[in-house]
Amino acid sequence: MAIVKYSPEALLAALPQGAPVPQPIGEPISKVGVMSFISEHCATTRTGVWECSPGRWRRQIVQAEFCLFLEGDCTFTPDDSEPIDIKAGEAAYFPANSLGEWFIHTTARKVYIIFDEPR
Repeated sequence: MAIVKYSPEALLAALPQGAPVPQPIGEPISKVGVMSFISEHCATTRTGVWECSPGRWRRQIVQAEFCLFLEGDCTFTPDDSEPIDIKAGEAAYFPANSLGEWFIHTTARKVYIIFDEPR
């Protein structure tokens, strides 16, 4: 695979139009646009840019995730814990099976890597 370089503007322009989230909770229904790069060696490892409009929905990712929020303001409430507020400039690590509810207050954008943790 060749190295791919993007300017911030080109990367954001490459984001596809958002599609409705799979498990919305009420209105408005968030729309998510994702540009992913999938590992050649491990199909469950991917990285990319994610953008989501305001709304509430259930998180579906079961692998571990590390992300850095570039824009926006949101709250993630794990199924077994207290809400966590996240805003632009902050990074977050989600261990495997971190299920819960997203509440996107203002359009959020992040760069991320999703991967399987060793067992």
